[in-house]
Amino acid sequence: MNRSIRRVISGVVLMLALGGSAAQAASFTYHGSLNDGGQPASGRYDLRLTPYGSEKAAAASAEAVTLYGVDVEDGRFSTEVDFGGVAVDGGWVAVAVRRAGGGEFADLAGRSQINGGDACWSTTGNAGTAGWPNMLGTTDNKPLVFATNGVINGSFSPVNAEGGALSLGKSWADGARSVAMGWSEAHAPDSFAGGGGGDGGGGGFVAAGHDRSFVWKGTAHGAAYRSTTGADQFLVYADGGVILNSNQLANGIDDLEIHPRQGVASDGHADLGLYSLSGKWGRLTVNDISGNMDIYSSAGVHINNPVQIADSLKVDGNATKSTAGAWQANSDGRIKQDIQPIDGALDTLAKVHPVSFRYTDAYRAEHPQVADQRYYNVIAQQFAEVFPDAVTKSGEYLPGAEKTADNEILQVDTYPAQIVTIAAVQELAQRNAMLEATVQRLTTRLARLEAAKGK
Repeated sequence: MNRSIRRVISGVVLMLALGGSAAQAASFTYHGSLNDGGQPASGRYDLRLTPYGSEKAAAASAEAVTLYGVDVEDGRFSTEVDFGGVAVDGGWVAVAVRRAGGGEFADLAGRSQINGGDACWSTTGNAGTAGWPNMLGTTDNKPLVFATNGVINGSFSPVNAEGGALSLGKSWADGARSVAMGWSEAHAPDSFAGGGGGDGGGGGFVAAGHDRSFVWKGTAHGAAYRSTTGADQFLVYADGGVILNSNQLANGIDDLEIHPRQGVASDGHADLGLYSLSGKWGRLTVNDISGNMDIYSSAGVHINNPVQIADSLKVDGNATKSTAGAWQANSDGRIKQDIQPIDGALDTLAKVHPVSFRYTDAYRAEHPQVADQRYYNVIAQQFAEVFPDAVTKSGEYLPGAEKTADNEILQVDTYPAQIVTIAAVQELAQRNAMLEATVQRLTTRLARLEAAKGK
């Protein structure tokens, strides 16, 4: 049992705490702390201990024992006590103290209980106790408080027969087997709350009933607590970011798996939500019905790659949109130079050879999303003769072939052909206008000739 007592004598404050004791007949190890003048004592002190049968007993149960020259360092000491064969199990002890070397003893107010029950605390360990395993703790239902230099730094509190709660720092835990640290609170069984403090105020908060939840809050997320909203949640508000382990999971291919939540109002979809500091949001969803991965955003989806690690979005199969309309591209004249008109568009298009085809069985085996049907496009090698800048390497290789530059599959961007087609249509329009003018002149001339012949 811990009990702190103090008394002022000759302007000196002496405080002695019975840090722990065990009665094995008349002897036990006495661990305590001593303050002198409001500071942790250091040096040698004499202790006088008088045993009593109860806290208020008038007569001592044995002769007082004086311990001379007990070494105290940074306010802490440990010494053996023996009351000469008189059993003192469950009794109480009165303490007086003085500096070693003489002078009067200062009687400390109150008495401290000598704990029995075959349990003890020892800095060197505990062995040979009957009825209990070796332990550090108490046999009552009061919290076990951790303190250093007279300041409480944490506690372990009993909750029920299934487990207690551990609180560290300015925290509070009262759920069975719960832990709270920092400036946080954990009020549900098997929960953890941590973080907070400083300018960030409160830390994590696990509410009662939110069993098996974890919440951590850094200091840059406001003064309010960050609280769970239900059971079985894992919440992390980390100021410096979060790094996830890249070790392979059981299936051998994934680094991180996100599965649908279970319980009331849940569905089979797997969702990943992203939120900006101002509240803008985005969400990735694997649809449990269609199997599609859907991307949602509060302001639309923008795919950008400023570092040019890869400059394309690859899709196996069809890419669709809910409504008609073109894919947008930046085309502002203010960002262009060396602008030239497209001449000879009809001649250029005449060199393009559109074809229909089917993909090889080997290619479709590596791309099961590609259907076995007839497609319409161009041959990359032929297209490169007309539009060399529109043919690039894909980073993918011919099925079953060695990964060499010659075996790398080529990709085409047919957009230049579309623009040249516009120029070709314009050329045809100009030719058509010229033909129409010629026809008009010939028609007028023919009408005059016919009129003159009729006269």
